Amino acid sequence: GKEYKKKILKLKIYKMVAYQKHNLSFSLLVVFVLFGFSSVTRLSFAVTQSEVQTICSSPTSNPSFCYKFFKSDPKIEKLDLSGTAKYLIHLAQQNALDTHNQLQSLANSTTDKHTKECYISCSTNYDKALYSFGEALKDIEVKNPDYLNVEISAARQNANDCKTLDLKDVKPDPKLMMKIDFLENVCGIVLSISDILPKN
Repeated sequence: GKEYKKKILKLKIYKMVAYQKHNLSFSLLVVFVLFGFSSVTRLSFAVTQSEVQTICSSPTSNPSFCYKFFKSDPKIEKLDLSGTAKYLIHLAQQNALDTHNQLQSLANSTTDKHTKECYISCSTNYDKALYSFGEALKDIEVKNPDYLNVEISAARQNANDCKTLDLKDVKPDPKLMMKIDFLENVCGIVLSISDILPKN
């Protein structure tokens, strides 16, 4: 009888200790998760008004386009600098793809040899811009704002070359020129953001 009671007592003590250890582990896990979450949220603030002013007053930005963009697009209200840059690059990618397809369509439909060559050359520039945007997104992921700046600068130059060199002797649709201007302006904002992004 005594040995049996001792065994029962030891078993109860073991269970109590195990229970306490489990509770302690769970409590520590909860504390760790909550602390980790709060740390992440502290590092992911939305872009401040001060940062918007810095971005839009940068030499690479078109101030009127920049301020209007930040005020009129509700999707970026909760994004941090990195998230805003990504969002802008995705916008630029879609714009570049649409413009690229339009240029190819114009090249296929025109019968004038010189005009066709101009549209093809412009389309090639947009191929390069699309590649640069893909690389720029990778640069954001690895937190390399310097390379991001290089890729976005290249894409912006490709768009500018299309407008000032390839299409200088052509009279394209004004809407096409507006697309090119839009791309240049979006790139200008991303370049400004790249200057204040934290490095890895």
